[in-house]
Amino acid sequence: MGLFNINSGFWRFVNRALDVLLLNFLWIIFSLPIITIGASTCAAYYVTMKMVDEEEGYVGRMFVKAFKENFKQGTIMWLFTAPCIYADYLIWQVIIKSDDVNFMIIVGAILYTAVISVIILYSYPIIARYRNSLKNIIKNSVGVTLLYFKRTVFLLFLVALELAIIFWNRYTMIAGALIGPEFIIYTISGIAKRIFQRIERNNNTPGGTENSGTINQ
Repeated sequence: MGLFNINSGFWRFVNRALDVLLLNFLWIIFSLPIITIGASTCAAYYVTMKMVDEEEGYVGRMFVKAFKENFKQGTIMWLFTAPCIYADYLIWQVIIKSDDVNFMIIVGAILYTAVISVIILYSYPIIARYRNSLKNIIKNSVGVTLLYFKRTVFLLFLVALELAIIFWNRYTMIAGALIGPEFIIYTISGIAKRIFQRIERNNNTPGGTENSGTINQ
């Protein structure tokens, strides 16, 4: 009897899985022009942060609405982070393929990768939740990392673990194509939203509303 109850844990899990599949499909479709990846990612974060506390409504409608609202900032952030990601890739390609690399260059590459990682980790969720300038978005991303360093390290570990599982073999890669991006975004949203809510309470800023206020004025 409980299995066929639409309010049972089983059906809630099925509905959530379908929502994640739909959200992943929307993220891929809206990211296809490439330049819109940032706006699409912000929209996905907006929906998944609602999912964390089961506040979401119609996933498709919410995604499209958030995509439109965050198009400008999401696109600007993507135009900033995409070259940084590519530069990081090139740096490590040079290090890996070089026979003799100065130790300080490796240290610099690690620091650069760490900074870019935390900016990417928090900047898109911040855009999805707050209205802010590009400068403050980057500043807040670093600030959140320093303030919640242990949680950030744990979150980076979780994301790295999920990526390792996705790229484990061809079968996991197929599954990863279906739900991988949104699973990672959902993971980040779960921890990031709790951090944001705590900061909002400490700063007495409004929380839980669309693009309400800033983390750091």
